[in-house]
Amino acid sequence: MAKLFTLLLFLQLLASPIFIRANNNLQNCEQITAIALEKLIPALQKNDYTQLESILSTVQSACGESEFTQRMRIIQALIEKKTTADLIADYLSHNYHEVLTMRWDYSVEKEYRRIYQDNKADFDYIPLNHPIDSLTKLKANALLVSSSYTLTAQEEQISYLFADQLDKFYQSYAGEAPQPIVEETQPVVAENVPRATYDYNKRAGVVIAAGAEFPITGSDPLFKTNPTVSVMYASGLSSLFLLEGGLKIRINSNDRSFDYNLYNEIEHVNSGASFSIGGNVGIKAFDNDKIIIAPKAGLYFDVTTTGLSEVNYYDDGYYYDEYEEGGSSVQYHNVNTMRTTLGLNVMHHIAGKKYIGLEAAYHYIPYNWDSSLITTIQPNYASLQLFFRF
Repeated sequence: MAKLFTLLLFLQLLASPIFIRANNNLQNCEQITAIALEKLIPALQKNDYTQLESILSTVQSACGESEFTQRMRIIQALIEKKTTADLIADYLSHNYHEVLTMRWDYSVEKEYRRIYQDNKADFDYIPLNHPIDSLTKLKANALLVSSSYTLTAQEEQISYLFADQLDKFYQSYAGEAPQPIVEETQPVVAENVPRATYDYNKRAGVVIAAGAEFPITGSDPLFKTNPTVSVMYASGLSSLFLLEGGLKIRINSNDRSFDYNLYNEIEHVNSGASFSIGGNVGIKAFDNDKIIIAPKAGLYFDVTTTGLSEVNYYDDGYYYDEYEEGGSSVQYHNVNTMRTTLGLNVMHHIAGKKYIGLEAAYHYIPYNWDSSLITTIQPNYASLQLFFRF
């Protein structure tokens, strides 16, 4: 038990700087965006684009490229009658049109202020119905009706999007307009869960984890504390039940050798790694849109390597001891068993569908189910992992 608490404390200390850096970066991004918006609005009102790229570059260095920065660059290029094909192609390739469509949709919601406050990062730290959006729509509409501009089909299409004329945009972009949002047909969402976050949580994700696994019984266990990594494909977080499937690897760097029966001969072997393929089923016990707590249970097929293998040569389906112009196959002799898992996940929302969290779990691994294993290996283990979901 002391090992468990020590490892938990270590991982918490390891995770703390990550949380601090993430929060600092988000705060810097929000502050820089607010300052940039104060400078952009008067510049756009005067059609003064001399400082636009400098302002956008500052925002991008703090927050990364976004729908907003690319939208502003396209607006500038359109008004200054510069080439826009590459900018528009890049904008659409990043699916920024879907991001802006979501922004326009949420801007007409009665609770748009609360939706933004709960999902600032999802909206690039630009409040819904901000004056910069009104200016964008105004300029896009002006481009569409002005006789001074001859827009290409692609430029006209993107101007419809910027002007919030979504039906016309999707008629030209996808061949048909999207179905209008009807409030009654939306999934039922808990009152305290903003729809923006709910939409992100409906998406599946990938979970990458790293940590350690250690025995919790036995005075001199064969497998001691060893590092673990895993990659899992996970279902969306909007439903009550959470599903995961993938691969877990334990690097057996801290273990002893053991005896293995191979064709009635005792081999003294050492394992390099253990591989587990399977999945988990979890249930959300707590979800307040920022923190999710979910107990789970899992079942895996577990393979512990021994380093023993043999090459079989064959011809016409019959095996020979020596090569006779046939094919060959490698047969591995490993310790095969099942791994059952009971665990608890605690994850913290970062932005969009990104989460960081800790997983504590108990594992029952009956190695001696494999009749070829001679040495008795204790079956009870615990693990602690730090994971990222994106």
